[in-house]
Amino acid sequence: MNAGEGTAGTAPARPWSGRRLHFVGVGGAGMSAYARAAHALGAQVGGSDAAASPYSQRLAADGILDAAIGHRAENVPAGAGVEVVYSSAVPADNVERSAARERGIAELSRAHLLGELSALRRTIAVAGTHGKTTTASMLVHALRCAGMDPGWLVGAPVGEGLANAHWSAGEWLVVEADESDRSMLSLSVEVAVVTNVELDHHATFASLAQVREAFAEFLSGPRAAVVWDRPELLELRDGPVVAYDVSEVALSAQGSRFMWNGHQVSLAVPGEHNALNAVGALEAARLAGADSASAIAGLAGFHGAGRRFQALGRSAAGALLYDDYAHHPTEIAATLTAARTLAPRRLVAVFQPHLYSRTALLARELGATLALADTAVVLDVYPAREHAEDHPGVSGLMVAEAAADSAGGGPVYWLSSFAAAESVLREMLGEGDLCVLMGAGNIDELGRALVGVPAGVQRDYPLARLTTVRTGGAGEFFARAGSEARLVELLAWAAGAGVTVAVVGSGSNLLVADEGVAGLVVKLDRELADIAVEGSRMVCGGGARLPAVAARAAREGLSGIEFGVNIPGTVGGAVRMNANAYDGQLERVLEWVDVATATGVQRRQPAQLGLSYRRSNLRDGEIVMRASLALAPAAPQAVKAMLADMRRRRHEAQPQGIRTFGSTFKNPDDPRALGRSAGLLLAEAGCNGVGVGGARFAPKHANFIENTGEATTADVLAVMAEGRRRVLERFGVELEPEVQTLGDVRFGWRTDAARL
Repeated sequence: MNAGEGTAGTAPARPWSGRRLHFVGVGGAGMSAYARAAHALGAQVGGSDAAASPYSQRLAADGILDAAIGHRAENVPAGAGVEVVYSSAVPADNVERSAARERGIAELSRAHLLGELSALRRTIAVAGTHGKTTTASMLVHALRCAGMDPGWLVGAPVGEGLANAHWSAGEWLVVEADESDRSMLSLSVEVAVVTNVELDHHATFASLAQVREAFAEFLSGPRAAVVWDRPELLELRDGPVVAYDVSEVALSAQGSRFMWNGHQVSLAVPGEHNALNAVGALEAARLAGADSASAIAGLAGFHGAGRRFQALGRSAAGALLYDDYAHHPTEIAATLTAARTLAPRRLVAVFQPHLYSRTALLARELGATLALADTAVVLDVYPAREHAEDHPGVSGLMVAEAAADSAGGGPVYWLSSFAAAESVLREMLGEGDLCVLMGAGNIDELGRALVGVPAGVQRDYPLARLTTVRTGGAGEFFARAGSEARLVELLAWAAGAGVTVAVVGSGSNLLVADEGVAGLVVKLDRELADIAVEGSRMVCGGGARLPAVAARAAREGLSGIEFGVNIPGTVGGAVRMNANAYDGQLERVLEWVDVATATGVQRRQPAQLGLSYRRSNLRDGEIVMRASLALAPAAPQAVKAMLADMRRRRHEAQPQGIRTFGSTFKNPDDPRALGRSAGLLLAEAGCNGVGVGGARFAPKHANFIENTGEATTADVLAVMAEGRRRVLERFGVELEPEVQTLGDVRFGWRTDAARL
């Protein structure tokens, strides 16, 4: 497993050591997740698929397995103890399954393997016809933020650089439970969540009544059930049930806000359906014992699962493009309704029908739903496991005709090939348009082609979602770098394109310009967020979170980085600012750093970094890729006790659960301050609670600025200017910002109007 995907202090047990598993169809979202888990449990894993996919490519990048492309008998490994795992999309006459049977090799369905995995942990299973991937992903983020270190098996990357699966040493496992092949009935479940129930998988169920029977069976076993508050769903459970719903939702282009259990919840993902998903996730987290405030904070930082209204960037003409997995009328309606909250000039829906059988049954409903857009573009069917010759006369044209027949519908285009669609869309889309590409097939490839930048680089990415204060505009280009090779690739592209490069860490000490950020913004994750221990040395990726580094050091019996437990930033940001707190300072333990630039990677010693109080000489475009910390051996319990004390002191002194970037101003060294901190000076100057627009100094601690709602960076700057003015007038002390900036952020009191 990628160590950057979790913060468990104890390596997971490896009870599957000695097993040899070959996954047929390993490039799928579900099968790749199970392969990850099996690898983490100690099994030797391999696999194959008909074609390469992002999932199989990431498995290879993470060193788990290198999938064979194309199904062949020789892909099945020889020797004793091999088990072949297959998904429901792989038929019995598949050449590898046939070869396994001929050799007497055991075959396991993915449902059987999933049942084995769920039996190893207390399992929360999220089921439902729609919304289960997003709800499960939200639940993962809620539990992680609550410090519960969950594992997960989900049908898409769960967001924020995390993969679709992670096996941890934690108590809980979050599983997306699928009804398409009844595999949800193979799970060992303690807490079940059901989002909704509709007929979607016609090859498995002949009627809605059969679907309801399957969900009733699913709900019969768990000790606790969380079910959307609808009579037809509640009656599926014969026993206690937590009914959830959402009301009084305030929707905006930034997401939504609503109340849950007396707490205000803010989401960065749009649409009322996502607010409903969030409540289901919060109720499940509550049943698992998560702290509510922490779970809510985890959802505030959630920006969507993979292929669930995922921003791709802009077309060459300036249209916004989003990718979504929606392939059922209900899902399409929810996605298009959410897209409307972004107030586009024109909403263009591009749809790729999924499966001939589903298209034949739902063509009219699909077409009618697409009419919710201003313009609809329909592609031909993505066949998946089906064959056109078995469904004569069925094509995407059926959906296009139904959309054209729908009352009030706008223009409808029937474009059977990606090449034709790309040509028409490039001509059609313009500034102010929002184009949503929907389908469960490979339509995301069309979206990436329209964006016109390297794979993984997104245009006009909303950077506010990467900051803790949640203000600011979009990045012209944005990408995640999970390895040194990927980072070098991105920097080389940026140099060739003539664009500047900046890095964003945890976003906890960052203000982004309202007008956005020109150039490429990079976020480090995966390998570049790893934490490795080499004796008394810790080698950390620049994207590793400092609290996680401090906690890991404590578990390893290492001392010297304890102060980092209360600094909610990354190692890269800590180096840039020579982080310090509680009498600790990064400079004292820093051994070396690897700095990446457009010209390559250079190792620098602390003396070369110009370190001083909250400063270094690192410039824009210089990215701390890795850092080595030289620590001292210590008793683990003593270090853990110190961390607990620091956490307690921070909790008592600083406001919790607010949207802020942390300390606003540096503590002054001006003798007129008489040793008082910036917070005390601001408080004595009467700044607590003083606000402008949606920003204010926190009532509890005046050196923290809070985004109370829809604050802009301009509001924050105005509050900073007012606080600085008051302190200057009363004490003659000139406070200087501690917050870092991205983009053209100007502090009005600086005569050079320069960025820090």
